[in-house]
Amino acid sequence: MEREGRKKIAIISRESDSKTLDVSMLEAELLKRGHKVKVLSKLLTKEKSFKALGYIGHVIRQEAAILDSDVVVLDTYCIPASMIPHGKGTRVVQMWHALGAVKKFGWQTVGKEGGSSEKMAKLMKMHKGYDHVICSSDVTAEYFCEAFRTERGKIVKCGLPRIDYIKSVTAGDRHDEMAAKILSRYPQLKEDGRKTILYAPTFRRGKTVDVQSLADALDPGKSDLVVKLHPLYRGGTAVGESGSAQADTAQKGIIYDEEFSTFDWLSVADMIISDYSSLVIESTLADKPLFIYAYDLEDYAENTGLNIDFESEPVAPYVFKDAKKLADCIEKEDYDMDALRAFRNRYIDVDTDKCTAALADFIVSLSGRSTKP
Repeated sequence: MEREGRKKIAIISRESDSKTLDVSMLEAELLKRGHKVKVLSKLLTKEKSFKALGYIGHVIRQEAAILDSDVVVLDTYCIPASMIPHGKGTRVVQMWHALGAVKKFGWQTVGKEGGSSEKMAKLMKMHKGYDHVICSSDVTAEYFCEAFRTERGKIVKCGLPRIDYIKSVTAGDRHDEMAAKILSRYPQLKEDGRKTILYAPTFRRGKTVDVQSLADALDPGKSDLVVKLHPLYRGGTAVGESGSAQADTAQKGIIYDEEFSTFDWLSVADMIISDYSSLVIESTLADKPLFIYAYDLEDYAENTGLNIDFESEPVAPYVFKDAKKLADCIEKEDYDMDALRAFRNRYIDVDTDKCTAALADFIVSLSGRSTKP
């Protein structure tokens, strides 16, 4: 029989074969409090397909963990959590794997090129069965209600563990150590007078990322461009518009890194460039100039869909479709930080102190099973 007050908690992720940052931090916090935690992580994408035989056994393990848990925490769609009834005392919490919803997903994309068919979404009971959905702002809550087809009353405003991590590596107790590790690996970044520009584009299903245009537009004599490709692009699968595997790695001032996380790079980056990635919201916590390089904005908005209209946001002056204009703006060095902070406050309006602990508090507060064996 379980010790009174001690809960069984399952954390299920299909974002990676290893534990993601949010999962690892949440697990550590729950274990520290004496709860029993079961983590199941296995990457599953549309590219890998649900037909992968190895995933069938994993789904069976997921269901067993759900049936044995008081609380189940998800960071994406989970087949058994939505399709198979669970005990009345079990609570399912969707914390999602991004801080915000820049691009449309879930039920927002059903029937579109990048989404599921309505028949398949209904068959798979997509995003059904959530008791609570974690969200970082009132604005994002509306998008989550649409994407998960859930009511506003199930939304719980709370930050993700990654907020703690980002704040720690950018201006907290992890900053000096992380910056030292990166500068030791890439000593060229220590050169006086040069800027470190982090470029982290989102994944484009079936399409390529044009890194070369940006690399050509920036002055290699004044800056280093650090390119962090989405994990699904790595291994030589990301190609530029010209068809090359990536921008010329011998070109001065370009670093393609796979050793450190994108969040870790926020410790040394002087500015950030992204597009439709949740990083445009998450990176605002670093309080550094953000530029949005949306060279395929119309195509992406039509085929995938965007929740955020960048050109009507406070950061609109820093949204570019042309790499040369973006580079010219960087040269001016007159960034409006108040605009960046106004943008951040729209999409992160929760308390950003001790988010991991706050999320753990909420999970632990949920009532457990009505009866115990």
